[in-house]
Amino acid sequence: MKTLISIKNQENLIEEKKGFIVGACEDGTIYFSPKKNAYILEVEQNNIQWLQTLQTAFFVAYNKKCRIDKKKSGYFRLSCYSKNIYNDILNARKDFSRVLRKSDDYKIGFLQGVFDAEGSVHNKRLSIRVYSKKKKLISLIGILLEELGIKAGKVHTDKRTNVLMLPIYGKQNLKLFRQKINFAHNKKEYRLKNLLQES
Repeated sequence: MKTLISIKNQENLIEEKKGFIVGACEDGTIYFSPKKNAYILEVEQNNIQWLQTLQTAFFVAYNKKCRIDKKKSGYFRLSCYSKNIYNDILNARKDFSRVLRKSDDYKIGFLQGVFDAEGSVHNKRLSIRVYSKKKKLISLIGILLEELGIKAGKVHTDKRTNVLMLPIYGKQNLKLFRQKINFAHNKKEYRLKNLLQES
């Protein structure tokens, strides 16, 4: 019985990490290199701890080892070579509604990845925001949050950049976000924890 439970838990974890990778890679680039005959994913960040979290997710979900290098700019770059991962991310980007047909674990991982990559926590106000130029992605995030009982605010558009912003307001909504999704990004998680404690 314990073995069956542990197998199920492992399957749930793999699903969650696959969702996390797809969401987190909204901050990344995927491309095919004819010169190397390779399918490549790259994510750059100044926060190496978060890239290490993402690196672990690749290993758990796909048993894939990815490299992290420091760039001259001071940023860090995670590089992963995999046709399978490339296709999973590309297929999600082509049709975000596919995420709605995934498991609950995948959806939560996806939301965590997106908010890690494209989200922010306000320094003083009880507010979390997520940004994207993709209307279908923002719409999907709103639907997934609603499924979890988290009420999102009205979408705002920056007319200069065409970037869409979806906010989450209020202590109860932020508490629910932290309980059900939370950030894997250490700095954002710390900021949200402090914001809730201070309010």
